[in-house]
Amino acid sequence: MGTGQRSVRRAALGDPLFVGLIVFSVLGTLWYVVPLADMNGALRLFWPAQVVLDVTICLTSWQIWRMAGAEPTTRRFWRSMAHATALFTVGDSCQAFLAAGADTPAEAITGGSVQLAFLAAGVCLPLWTMITHPIGAVTRGERLRFWLDAIIILAAVGAFIWVYSVSAANDGGLPRLALTVAGAAGMLICALGVLKLALGGNPPFTRTAAAIGIIGVTTTGAGIAVGGAFTDAGHYHLAMAASFVPCVLMAFAPKVQELGMRHGGATSGAVRREGRVSLLPYVAVAATYALLVSVLWSAELSPRAWGIVAGAILISTLVVARQLAALAENHALLHRIAQQEARFRALVQHASDITVVANADAVVTYASPAVQRVLGISPEALTGRPLSALLHPDDLGTLALPAGPDEVQTTQLRVRHADGSWRWLEVTRTNLLHDENVRGYICNARDVTDARAFQDQLRFDATHDALTGLANRLLFHRKLRGPAQPGDPDGLVGVLAIDLDGFKAINDTLGHHVGDEVLALVAERLRRCVRPYDTVARLGGDEFAVILSPTTEEFAAATADRIRAAVTQAAVIDGHHLQIRASVGVAIGTRTTADGLLRTADAAMYDAKRRGKSALATS
Repeated sequence: MGTGQRSVRRAALGDPLFVGLIVFSVLGTLWYVVPLADMNGALRLFWPAQVVLDVTICLTSWQIWRMAGAEPTTRRFWRSMAHATALFTVGDSCQAFLAAGADTPAEAITGGSVQLAFLAAGVCLPLWTMITHPIGAVTRGERLRFWLDAIIILAAVGAFIWVYSVSAANDGGLPRLALTVAGAAGMLICALGVLKLALGGNPPFTRTAAAIGIIGVTTTGAGIAVGGAFTDAGHYHLAMAASFVPCVLMAFAPKVQELGMRHGGATSGAVRREGRVSLLPYVAVAATYALLVSVLWSAELSPRAWGIVAGAILISTLVVARQLAALAENHALLHRIAQQEARFRALVQHASDITVVANADAVVTYASPAVQRVLGISPEALTGRPLSALLHPDDLGTLALPAGPDEVQTTQLRVRHADGSWRWLEVTRTNLLHDENVRGYICNARDVTDARAFQDQLRFDATHDALTGLANRLLFHRKLRGPAQPGDPDGLVGVLAIDLDGFKAINDTLGHHVGDEVLALVAERLRRCVRPYDTVARLGGDEFAVILSPTTEEFAAATADRIRAAVTQAAVIDGHHLQIRASVGVAIGTRTTADGLLRTADAAMYDAKRRGKSALATS
């Protein structure tokens, strides 16, 4: 027993109305069955007792209707019950007044036209609510199962009504037969409504309240038939008991519901779980067979006939047992599948990698929740869009999807984040168009932006000078031996060798920190003197070099003049007024002679130094 059930049980034992109902039902049943009083006393209290039960049901239903936190369908049902029992109270009160002047016990027990009118009006309210209540079946198979279960149970109820009510009333004339048939039809409709609520998947009551209500409705129908037979036979005490006991059960149903909602935490009925099998149809089959045996018992059948009946019951029992065993196995399998789906869903929900499924047209049909964490885009927003929608324009050519079955491709490409930035993703694409369970491309992607940035930084550090940010000697030679630039049909390359004059004296007299600032300043001036696609490098110490590609002799000489003029501009560093000077050597050639160009430029630069500081020499 769960904590909620224990709480409800303790609350029920301490609830005055619930305890009062128990005492009232026990004393009332003994009052009529034993009996404990004479006929006149029993008749005088019969209808007032019905009024007490009506008021109890009405007040409890009203409490459930007004309870905060209840589901809308629950409130709607119990509102109709409160209104219906209010009409029952009025009708039974009128009948109590009329029964006081009845001439015979039969007239006192049997409801009159006024009482029947209020009863019919009251039944219509919850009946309409039950018929229009959504059954909660989504698929066609669920709807079919619901109606098959309902028809089986209704057929069993109809069999009981036929045996104990309609067939018995056939001897009482047409009026009584018509009244009995009408009552039986009403009971069937009520049973349908109750079954719709109980089996529909979203009932407005708990399982316990539903069970009590179903038993109450069933015994009410049986009580009408049995009560009529007892009345005709002059057993008026038993006739009143047959009417009183079902009404007591009906009074317990809303009270149990109210206690469950108030103390058990339930806001509505228990939704039937997927794959759960209802046993009510099998109970209905067993009850119908029991009814068949009871009817045939008085028919004086031969042993041969009883053998056939026993065989039919045995075969049906075995078939039901086999089906229940298969259903139990199916339920266990469904439970395991549900567990696996839940585990897979949890893995997908919390995975750091993105999983995307695209159809043959490269349109996204599924995106995992990780896309929200990585790209800031909801899976719903990405679904239905082409894969290329978020790609960087320069990476569109790398999105070619694998053509062959089970073929796998892995590339790194840039994808736009929701904030407008670009994220590097390593995407592994697998062709599963041939797989009936997928029918698409599976794309698994992980964010490699930080790793890519780290690798880029490592490459930059390996090919650039840490102080000036210029290309180092390694990158300089790589650029010099590289392919010709567009627009350079002759392949002419200019190399400028630059050496600062008097830099050692600056380092020795002012310190290395001033020398470092001088080098950084010279590097910045060199950048401003060349084109964006030219290469400026620091080869070491105070030696710099420039690659001009494409170039001409005139352009190289002009660039060398700009560099010499820019570098020799005065500068103030750390409070020191410095006049920086440089010697520049120029060499022109093709990339086939790249290895000798720097040596030639160096020779020209040293020739310029010999001719004077801040000089220019061309080779």
